[in-house]
Amino acid sequence: MVLEQILNLKSIEKRGINVFLLAVVYTFIGIICARLVFPQSTGLMSVAFASILLIPSLGFMLQAEENVEIREKKFSVRLLFKDHKDIFKIYLALFLGIFFAYSLTALLWSNEAIRQYFTAQAETAGLLGSASSPYSVSALITNNLLVLVVCFLLSIIYGSGAVLFLTWNASVWGVVFGFIARQSASLSNQNLLTAFVTTLLPFLPHMITEAVSYISAAIVGGVVSKAVLREQLFSRKFHHIITDAVMLLVIGIVLVILAALMEVYLAT
Repeated sequence: MVLEQILNLKSIEKRGINVFLLAVVYTFIGIICARLVFPQSTGLMSVAFASILLIPSLGFMLQAEENVEIREKKFSVRLLFKDHKDIFKIYLALFLGIFFAYSLTALLWSNEAIRQYFTAQAETAGLLGSASSPYSVSALITNNLLVLVVCFLLSIIYGSGAVLFLTWNASVWGVVFGFIARQSASLSNQNLLTAFVTTLLPFLPHMITEAVSYISAAIVGGVVSKAVLREQLFSRKFHHIITDAVMLLVIGIVLVILAALMEVYLAT
């Protein structure tokens, strides 16, 4: 794409801060395009537009990860994170960049504009209409496990297609924090930046934990796909890859449970 040539992806694929900035730029472009073309469905279509921009670039940045020679050593947690730390950094930087873009947009737009253009995100978070009753821990775990499974399946079927769900979740978080921070600033006479930071900090551990759980599922899909395409079934390397995938999925499930507990008992 033209944007990939302008931004020179080869120079940014190993720099987390630049991946973050790439996500911010692409997300703003997605929001602007959705606002111009689909003003009645800006919330949903901005996620689609941003994902369309991000998926090819993400695929390019993950090529190095896919081409790394698969280790033959036995499994260890240290090697697991060492082997996949770069892809974790890329996905996390993308998530935070998307979150920042939606937060800044919601922070600068009026409450009426948020209700009009980010209806999907606002309704999902219970910002519109009557306040939704709080979820129980079991309901949160069930809902988030469903998202994790969808991320896993999308990653297997579409490669980097799991970015669609990551973008959606980051957009909901961003709109929520931008909206609440704007409300807090108007009530306490704080500036927008201070209100945003004080609103975000209590929820940041929970948000990052939940995001990493989905990222783990997305990586699992890519790992399994690589095992099927590159290795002979039931070979030693195939066994090591599947072991990595299972452990990453287990880590994702544990993080989903932890995030639900943090949301109910710490962030409320």
